[in-house]
Amino acid sequence: MARPQGTGSAKSFTSNLTEQGPAAGDRCKASLRRLYSMSAQHQSDLAVAGRQLADGCCVPQCGAMAIQNLSARDFRIDLFRGLSLWFIFLDHIPETYLNHLTPKNFGFSDAAEILVFLSGFASGSVYGGIARQSGMTSALLRVLRRAFEIYIAQIVTIVGLLAVIALFAVRQPDLLDHANLALFVANPAEALFQAALLRYSPVNLDPLLLMAILHFGLVLVLPAMIRWPTPTLIASAALYFVSHWLDWSLPAYPRGVIYFNPLNWQLLYVIGMWWGMKSAREKPDVLKSRVLVSLAVIYLLFSFFITLGWHFHSLEAYVPQVIVATIYPIDKGDLDSLRLMHFLALALLCWCILPSDLPLLRTPLLRPVVQCGEYSLGIYCISVLLSFAAHAILNLGWNDLVSETLVSVAGIAVMAATAVVLAKVNRATDAHPCTL
Repeated sequence: MARPQGTGSAKSFTSNLTEQGPAAGDRCKASLRRLYSMSAQHQSDLAVAGRQLADGCCVPQCGAMAIQNLSARDFRIDLFRGLSLWFIFLDHIPETYLNHLTPKNFGFSDAAEILVFLSGFASGSVYGGIARQSGMTSALLRVLRRAFEIYIAQIVTIVGLLAVIALFAVRQPDLLDHANLALFVANPAEALFQAALLRYSPVNLDPLLLMAILHFGLVLVLPAMIRWPTPTLIASAALYFVSHWLDWSLPAYPRGVIYFNPLNWQLLYVIGMWWGMKSAREKPDVLKSRVLVSLAVIYLLFSFFITLGWHFHSLEAYVPQVIVATIYPIDKGDLDSLRLMHFLALALLCWCILPSDLPLLRTPLLRPVVQCGEYSLGIYCISVLLSFAAHAILNLGWNDLVSETLVSVAGIAVMAATAVVLAKVNRATDAHPCTL
């Protein structure tokens, strides 16, 4: 099959396709006209896609359809990822009343499950697409690039967190212990070395440590997921159950184990990958079962009632002791099966109720949270610094309703403003796919 020649520009690409046949040329011209009618942010991404197609794709199979597929962004991912970042920021400020409105108060799972699952979903969608279009080597190189980006972000945020804590530690020396940074001050060289080995992490950076480990492991998982998706998912589930049964974990520095056990949390990430490799507008067959949806609703209501009992202890009297003995403890670090099932039930309902082409997802009203989801790595790092600063400020004595509201809203506003800046910086460059 003949390949189009040229510089890779949109004009040369269209003219070369026209030479191959009127139908292929017309389809690509129509796609490129739609390209210029979209927002400026996505024009850059599609222009890159056009250049890649011009440089080496066979015309009939990956002309207009390839551009169209690459342009179909699922804004639900960015919306829920952005919301999870806002929720995590509020959860990391124990003094604010607003953290009583986050998902952890309404069910067994919380924003951490949202972030991990959507990271896996985005990885399956992005890297799976690259592997199919450009080959496994290209996909694995992109995976390694993203893994090192998260790795470096982890180290830089540790240093930034130390600087933030230093500003407040003069009046609040206990902040060093609260942030798990006292040992860093006592032995900075050893602590930094252990952080480089992914064995040490200050408080609130545990999710980032988990994502770094999962992305490095993706180098092994991605080829298997591409070739054998269902067996790979089964193997991931087997590792999850064996790890729980034998109490496997990874050691942390200076003692104990890594809080978010990667051997268990990998299952949620792999489920996200498996799901993300499907089209955004196609529902897996399992989602069509009304029985499954009904069971999901019942389980979510059960979880909600149990969670309410944590805040209103009079409700605990209505829970039979046999259920209490069965469900507790509900461990977060090892991703208890009750938490996993709760999140999957919630994800099932959201995917059934919220369509990917809902116009509300593209409105200016949701743009701040969607944009935070698009640049989730940078926003998460900023949120960690902001949450510690907010905690320190409220601990100075300004811990009233107005102060809690102002500090919380100001932090979210800074996160949204940072996302706007990152969008402007990346608009003129070839932005790397956001998988965290």
